[in-house]
Amino acid sequence: MIVDPDAPLVEPPETVTSPDGWLRAAVDTAWAGVALAVDYTASTPLDDVAAVRRVLITRQDPGAAAVRVRGADLAWAVGGVSQGYDHEAPLGVGVTYTAHPQYADGTWGPASSLGITLPAPGPPADVWIKSLDVPGASARVTVTAWPQLSWEARIEQAAIAGSRYPAAAQDVYAAAASEITLDAEGTAIEAVRELLTTPGVLLVQTRPAYHRPDMYVLMSGPAESLDGEPDESRTFTASLVQVERPDTAGQRMRMPGWSYDALAAQFATYDAVTASYSTYQALALRGVL
Repeated sequence: MIVDPDAPLVEPPETVTSPDGWLRAAVDTAWAGVALAVDYTASTPLDDVAAVRRVLITRQDPGAAAVRVRGADLAWAVGGVSQGYDHEAPLGVGVTYTAHPQYADGTWGPASSLGITLPAPGPPADVWIKSLDVPGASARVTVTAWPQLSWEARIEQAAIAGSRYPAAAQDVYAAAASEITLDAEGTAIEAVRELLTTPGVLLVQTRPAYHRPDMYVLMSGPAESLDGEPDESRTFTASLVQVERPDTAGQRMRMPGWSYDALAAQFATYDAVTASYSTYQALALRGVL
């Protein structure tokens, strides 16, 4: 292999299609997510496509077990067409998406797969704090202080008569806990304030080079202080504790910045909507695909 060190880096494509043409994915750079479109009538149509009822989409991250995409576990695919949105894909690494169609009788059709990479955020705003319940409330922030993570040991012990050593048993370590300090300015101030003071599980993501794994967390004790004059930036602090990834079964698809209310605010009539989006799938995915 001959490598030219002066050659420009190859930029991964923002839109990818599976070899069979049934699954497509596009990077939503504005929100660091992936839009997913399934169409079993495309290319060479899937056998018995009329019998397809739902679709399951999974994501394979490097060195990890495959996980189900929230909102596509399972998603309705009547007529063989469906869509999904993944707001939880890791940043800066390649992942593989796989779609499995489910027929009306409960059996499964052939898998369709593709690979795609979400770009890592560049500094200084190189951390995403994402809301799972309201993805549109997510914010890209600048973290100024993120002290060491700590894991509490869970050890039970009991004294033994005549022995200096106790009887002890150790369970797995508790999930990580930490403090976080971040800066926000301008319109981001209200966004970060709302994000930190709204109950619910948040996802914290950053660049792979920082060796900070993606964490599902609950925030507590948020505080806000002025960095200078009232119209300047603010510093937010909060405590966080790591929790397990919330279950995906039966969850509806959520796409940041897109809802029926947002649609009504942009278009005065339904004719205007149909003139802008050729299919319901394109409408559901905000035109990303």
